[in-house]
Order: sequence, then C-alpha cells, then structure tokens
Amino acid sequence: MSPSHAGASISTTSTSTSTSSQRCRPRPYSGNREALGWALDAVARIVAFIAPAIFLSTAIIHLAKKEAGCPTEIPEGYLEAPECDGRVYGLRPSSLLTTYGTIVGLISATLLPVVGAVLDYTSHRKLVGLISAVLGLIFIFVQIFISESNWFAMVILQVFSAFVAWIHTLTAFAYLPELTQDAKLLASWTASFHVNQYIALVLFLVYMLGILRATGFGDDVILASRVASISSLAIATPCYMWTWTSLMKRRDAFRPLPQGSMLATVGFRKVFLTSIVLYTRYRALMWFFVNVALVEAAQQSIAAISLTFMLDTLQLTVTEYGIAILMLFVFGTVGTIIGKVSMAWVDPIRSNQISQIVTIANTAMAAVILTGPGQQMRAYIVASIWGLGAGWKTMVERFMITQVIPKGQDAELMGFYLFSSQVLVWLPTLIFTAMNEAGVSQRVGVSMLIPFFLGGIVSLWMMGPYDDAVRLAREEEEEEVGSSDDGSGNGVEEKIDIDEDGEEDISIHTDL
Repeated sequence: MSPSHAGASISTTSTSTSTSSQRCRPRPYSGNREALGWALDAVARIVAFIAPAIFLSTAIIHLAKKEAGCPTEIPEGYLEAPECDGRVYGLRPSSLLTTYGTIVGLISATLLPVVGAVLDYTSHRKLVGLISAVLGLIFIFVQIFISESNWFAMVILQVFSAFVAWIHTLTAFAYLPELTQDAKLLASWTASFHVNQYIALVLFLVYMLGILRATGFGDDVILASRVASISSLAIATPCYMWTWTSLMKRRDAFRPLPQGSMLATVGFRKVFLTSIVLYTRYRALMWFFVNVALVEAAQQSIAAISLTFMLDTLQLTVTEYGIAILMLFVFGTVGTIIGKVSMAWVDPIRSNQISQIVTIANTAMAAVILTGPGQQMRAYIVASIWGLGAGWKTMVERFMITQVIPKGQDAELMGFYLFSSQVLVWLPTLIFTAMNEAGVSQRVGVSMLIPFFLGGIVSLWMMGPYDDAVRLAREEEEEEVGSSDDGSGNGVEEKIDIDEDGEEDISIHTDL
C-alpha cells in the first residue's frame, strides 16, 4: 500500500469514528433546534427580568428618596427612618415603582389583543422576536449607566423595556405549541424549560448575592445595579442572538385576516365574542377566568408592592431583598409539589381555594407583623409563604385549565386565559399608589391585596362541582366529534348554528 493510500485509509477511519461519535453524543431536545432556542430564550428572559426587578428598582427608589430630601438610611439614635413627605415629579418616592407597574399593566392589557393579532395574522413572528430581543438588550445596556442625574429617565426607560419584554414573551409562547406534535414530548420539554429557567434565576441571584458580599457593593445600590445589568447583558446577549438569528424559524401567517377586518381591531372583537360564548355556554369556565383575572392581578402585583414595602417600610438592603426574592422562588417550587400532592386528597377547585386562603393568611400576617426595620427574618418567612402559595396555585390552575376546556377549542380559550391573566394586573398597584399618596400606611396598602384573593375564592365556588365542569367539557368534545362524523347533515347544521353564535369567530382569536 502506498503512503497516499495509507493516509487515505487513516483519514477515512478517523472520519468514520468522528461521525459515529457525533451520532452517539446526545443532542439537546432530540436535535430540535427551535426547542433549544426556546430553552435559551427562557433563560435570557428571566435573567433580563430579575436584574431590573430587584437591583435597578432598588437604586431608583434610593435615588428618588435622595432627590426628594428623604433620608436613605436610619439616622443615628433612631430605630427607623423618619417619615418623609418629600416628592419627586409630583409623587412620593415610594409610589414610583407601583405607578410604573400600573402604567405597564394598563399598556399590556390594552395592547395584548393587538400584538396577538400581529403574531397570528402576519408572517412577522420571528422578526418581532428578533427586534424585541435586540431592543431588550439595548435597554439593559443603557441601564448600566444609571446615576443621580438620570435616574428618572431610567424609570421612563423601564416602561418601554417592560412592554418590549412582554411582547417578546408573548412571541416566544406563540412558538411553544408548535415545537412538536408529540403532546407527551411537549409536556416534558415544557417542564424542562421551567426547570432551566428556575435554575438560571436561582444561580443568578446566588451569584449576585455572592458578588455583593465579596465586593461590599451591597451598601452601594448604584454599583449593585450596574453589576447586575452588566452580568445580565453578558448572559442574555448570546442566548438571544443565537436563538433569533439561527435557531428559530420564520412562520407564515397562522390564518388569513378575515375580510373587512383590521389588525388593530380584530383581536378586541374576538375577545368580545369569546366572552359572549363563555357566558352563554360555559358558565363554569367563565368563573374560572374571573378567578384568573382577580388572582393574577394580585399575584403579579406582589412583586412591585412588596419591593416598595420592604425597601421603604422595612428598609431592607438590596442584598436582604435579594435573599427574600430567592426564598420566594425556592418555596415556589415547594408549592408546586404541594399542589400536585393536594389533588390526591381534594379536587382541583378546592385545592386552588386552599392555596389562595394560604396567601390571604400570609398577606394579613405581613400587614400585622412587618412593622419596621430589623425584621429581616420575618420578611424572609413572609416571602417564602408567598412563593409557596404562588407555586401551589400555578400548578393546580394549569392542571385545571387542561381539564375544563373542551378539546378542539383549547387554542382560542387558552388565548383568552392569557388575556384574563393580564386584564386587571394594573389595578392593585393603582390602588396601592393612591393609598400611599394619600398617606395611608403601606401595611394597610399591602392588605389591599386580600379582597382580590377573596374574590378569586368566591369565583371558584361559583364554578360549581369540579366533576360537572369536566363533564361539560367532555360532552362538548363528544358533540364536536359527533357533528363532524354525522353524515346526515344535522351535525353540519349544528356547527353552522354555533358559528353564527360566534364560535368560528372565536377560533380567529386562538393564540392571542
């Protein structure tokens, strides 16, 4: 054998071995590039959220207090900082974050049907994902430069940043049902996405708390915010860019825009038509969505309200508040386990009600026992129970919706579920801000969340027996199958009647 042939033989063997090694090497998500992209995007989203939600927000409150002439530390000889009625831009410093939360909530609730229509009726889904990711990274970059002179500009920037982040999240979730046709595999991947996101959040918080402790930046909220923004940018940039330039694929319009309709209004019309059908045909499901609207409004507002309360009334440091948030998410996982176990003892409606009773009791306890500085351990306990209740409620609620929604209508009604979770999210922060501006104690303001949870418990009770709600969903599913299989024409006629009542129109609302 000549040297050249020997070399060729060796090369071929090497290539064969390399190929065999690649085949044996496990590929993430069975080689599904979009599933990998979704996982990376989920990590980027949570890291991009947590940096401003904790560290930038803490810096903003600190700088606002300083400009208003309020003490930012407890004076020597005092047990707590004196009450300060100073104002910046017409607001108390402690009202800034909840005002911002109200504005973002109103914008999100108002424009959700419009953004959903763009994703549903156009071929721009990937472009929206890419643009929103790039804008999000730009906002994070700008946040690095927060200072005493530009803090209010950062507040305004956060309104746009939060709205863009919300659009990006909606775009990512539009891809989720399309990652695979295998329902079991999709469920497994979805669980994996949530676990990865949770691990990323915990690791980021542990990393930040370690950095602050090692460097001593925990007492300097501006430096802490800058470190968090730089770290967030370093993690989110490669995840976002790889996902939206390489992994995610372009999508055609999911369906044609109905004749005579406009993108700006079609989503609102579908929400209206869905509401009518829920009222006339699916009362139990209607009350389920009422529960979602009330409880999600309170649950999502806890972040902004508790941040204001813990920094202003309890005067926690940024490190201490970071620990509280870490406890909230850790016990959120415990809550999901409790929720799963509880359904072996009681039906999901009762389990959901119990989870909300736990949250009510904890909120009332927070208003009673959290009175001022020096109560870090109590704050950690309250945050942990809030997390437990949230994880429990989320687990049971997501199981319930898979059982009480008629098959064949799950797409449009899942869209309505998303709308319900956002429609009132602005209200608790608005009420808290109004009370805070009127000089009402923030402890009373926190307890204002209780009526929302009470309303959620009542709406679950109005659903009636859980078995009846599930039975109605199964009967509707069987009717759909029967009408499609009936060769007599009766089933077709029945379908036409349903369409005239709005069901065909509702299907236009899918994925919103």
